Amino acid sequence: MCAAMYFLFANPQKPETINAARELAGVIESAGEGVVLDAWLHDELSIGHKASLNDLKRASIDCIISLGGDGTLLRTLPTAALENIPVLGINMGRVGFLLEVDDMDLNLMVKRLISKDYQLEHRHMLSAHIVGRKEEYLVMNDVVLCRGGNPSSIRVENYANDELVYVTDGDGVIVASATGSTGYCLSAGGPVLHPTLRNLVLLPICSHKAQQLPIVFDEKIHVRLKSSAGPGRTQQILFDGQTSIELPGTVEVSVSLSKERVNFVRFAPQHFYTRLRLKQAEWSGK
Repeated sequence: MCAAMYFLFANPQKPETINAARELAGVIESAGEGVVLDAWLHDELSIGHKASLNDLKRASIDCIISLGGDGTLLRTLPTAALENIPVLGINMGRVGFLLEVDDMDLNLMVKRLISKDYQLEHRHMLSAHIVGRKEEYLVMNDVVLCRGGNPSSIRVENYANDELVYVTDGDGVIVASATGSTGYCLSAGGPVLHPTLRNLVLLPICSHKAQQLPIVFDEKIHVRLKSSAGPGRTQQILFDGQTSIELPGTVEVSVSLSKERVNFVRFAPQHFYTRLRLKQAEWSGK
């Protein structure tokens, strides 16, 4: 029987992840399984095999293990969704709303991982396209069209399918998934949706019109955002806060629920409302 292979992905901006990855890789190899490290991490540790996240295939990788915060985890998810590779997040950040492991014993964690003593939690992704471009952007949390470095507010036309919802003037607009409702969307005053829901949230950012409240759409709705920058100005598009694109002129972005989904490794049942309450208390310093 071939050994299972686990891909370790870490945040290079967090030096503590290097030692954590070294320890985790040692435990996995001691259990007779294989490890593959992201290129920079392999160069640092010279352990296991070396690969790029974008080159991973389901046939050769049994699980992606992310060491860091939610941002680190988010970078792994498009590949995980496309290749149907389960993902385990080890929390070494501040927020950790998507992550599974905080203080679990590594030997026990690896033992349960190898024996598949866990459940898979499914989360749907969003699919985003910039009109006129071929690329598809898979995101877990949100797509944001905003003014970026533009000192002026921007006007955004917001459509549900082809129906105009409202025109916003302000810092921009967020389109979030149910999972993303506890991210930037929550910080900007949006509603909290249970992550199993398949809805989309449209939320103006600092709109000049106070009556323009967030709207929750059915999963069949395609949200379309359209904005035009003045001469010498640009607008910014953010995908999960990980990819940023600055574009001049007229920009249109369409966002819809994707058929792709991510499978998160869970060692215990997820109590969403308890986790939300504890995280909010943590964020407020209580």
